[in-house]
Amino acid sequence: MSQEIFLYWGSGSTPCWRIQLVLEEKNLQYEQKLLSFEKQEHKSEEIMKLNPRGQLPTFKIGDLVINESIAACLYLEDNFKTQGTCLIPKESQPSILQRTFELLRTLEIFKSFAMKILSIMFGVHQ
Repeated sequence: MSQEIFLYWGSGSTPCWRIQLVLEEKNLQYEQKLLSFEKQEHKSEEIMKLNPRGQLPTFKIGDLVINESIAACLYLEDNFKTQGTCLIPKESQPSILQRTFELLRTLEIFKSFAMKILSIMFGVHQ
């Protein structure tokens, strides 16, 4: 039995695009609603009930709501392995390379965030 899939997203948001790409690669049918950041539609009562942080993307499949894009992508790959494109390699070596890339990307994001915090805390400007 298929579950209804719904994606609330905002234009220009890489995390939103991430889920859209996985949904398309998996050939999944889904409903979507484009929300305006400028109009603060992501802070609407409808979204706040699903995502108390009022952020996008907000992804819903059946009764399950996932508000982190990478978690939603992993959920889709885990639950729709045989549908559409296989997005996570099964073989050890390609899988290791993918996980290495994911870790390096996470570290890049952390470094950028940490530098901003340090500049605020210590008045250091880059």
